[in-house]
Amino acid sequence: MEMKTQALTQDTNIVTSQEAESVLHHHHVSDSALDHDGQKPQQEQSSSSSSSRVEERRVVLVGSGDMTRSLVGCLVRAGYHPLVATRNPARAKSWAGDEVEVCGVEDGVGRGDLVVVAIPPQHHHSLPRHLLHNKIVVDISNRSPDDPSDGPSMAEKLQELLPEAQVVKALNTMSAYVLQRRDLYAGRQVPVCGGTTPARTRVMALVRDMGLAPVDMGGLKNARALEDIPLSFFPEWKLAAIVTGIIFVLFWLLQLFRIQICPNLTSAAPWNWQRFHRLPFKNTEVTLAFTGCLLLLLCYIPGMMAAYLQLWRGTKYSQFPDWLDAWLKARKQLGLLALLLGATHGCMAIFVQVSKGMEDVWWQHTYLATGALLTAAMAILGITTLPSVSASLTWREFSVVQRYLGWASVVLVTLHLTCETFRGLLRPLSCVVLPSGSQIMVPLCFLTLLFKIPLLVPCVDSYLAKIRAGYERHAGRQATDLPSKELLIA
Repeated sequence: MEMKTQALTQDTNIVTSQEAESVLHHHHVSDSALDHDGQKPQQEQSSSSSSSRVEERRVVLVGSGDMTRSLVGCLVRAGYHPLVATRNPARAKSWAGDEVEVCGVEDGVGRGDLVVVAIPPQHHHSLPRHLLHNKIVVDISNRSPDDPSDGPSMAEKLQELLPEAQVVKALNTMSAYVLQRRDLYAGRQVPVCGGTTPARTRVMALVRDMGLAPVDMGGLKNARALEDIPLSFFPEWKLAAIVTGIIFVLFWLLQLFRIQICPNLTSAAPWNWQRFHRLPFKNTEVTLAFTGCLLLLLCYIPGMMAAYLQLWRGTKYSQFPDWLDAWLKARKQLGLLALLLGATHGCMAIFVQVSKGMEDVWWQHTYLATGALLTAAMAILGITTLPSVSASLTWREFSVVQRYLGWASVVLVTLHLTCETFRGLLRPLSCVVLPSGSQIMVPLCFLTLLFKIPLLVPCVDSYLAKIRAGYERHAGRQATDLPSKELLIA
């Protein structure tokens, strides 16, 4: 009996041990399976989180022009994931990097909540409206200078076109050229308006991440004022420039009568035309001196008048007359113009000393005058290219100065060289084949101007502008994804 009990106990122990091993093995397998199953959701969760972060940082840009290319570079540097939606993906892929997604318009617009519309306003109607519901749409376009400023803004028209979207006006004051230059755009103010407060806040965060300084301008009705900024043309300089022009003309006429006309009228001798040889240089030099001096005085006279007016009224809180208020605000510009005219006069005075012993003929005086004016023009061109100066200019102001003053410098240098060396242009070549410096440069200057003249013809100029706006002659249509701002200065 005891033997049976012991045997039964041993069998029980064996079974219990086998069951325990089986249970432990089962638990081990179960734990491994749980660990494995638990790890998989973590991977899926990590992948989902990463995908969510990409979605949050994705910015869709409709268009593939210069503004899109510049914005893509800024967004990549700021840690965003730009997606270029264009009607011509093959063209965009030729310049887009590996970190930039490129696809068709309808495929791309639906893949992001923040959409930047970088196509000309006349093509806004081609946007897929059904894919822009409840999305933040950033309008960076500007109205044409020919459009009336009192009408609705481009952003307001876009909002009417996309009533289900939240249109925000931003980045229209930045040019593609400036966005490509980090030393130019860093810290520049960017006004933002329109949309709901959360939408505006998100766009301002995007602008801030790009290294710019966003300024909240309120509702979309303020977009009209924002679109006027790039089209403004030295509004603060208008009064000072008009005053300077009037003073200069009056002084120049005064010198003309005193130096050339009056002596001939009062003299009994025959009319002396040699007096007019000094007209281009001497008259201009004296006129610059008097004009600059008067402008300097005009910087301080309004302050004294305001002081006497305050003394008479006995208070500083009464408003100045409009004409005096405008005069006070123009003092800075008047002072800078006085500096410019004074510096030009100084250059001309130095040339007077250099000109001693020169022939008293008109071309010598023209040579000296164009040299001084050329120096002043090139100084302005150089100053406006400094980042601190160009940052304070609108794109229109910068482009007009660089374009027109640059070509004025070409005309001046052509006249300057021609007046000095025209008598030696037809001299025989040295050693039969070696031309002089003037024989090389003067023809080059005239050829440059000759090739520029056809571009100034209105029909040619308008056609060139049409091409730069995105027109493709071979395609026979205007592309809807080309830049709304120009990069090149012709």
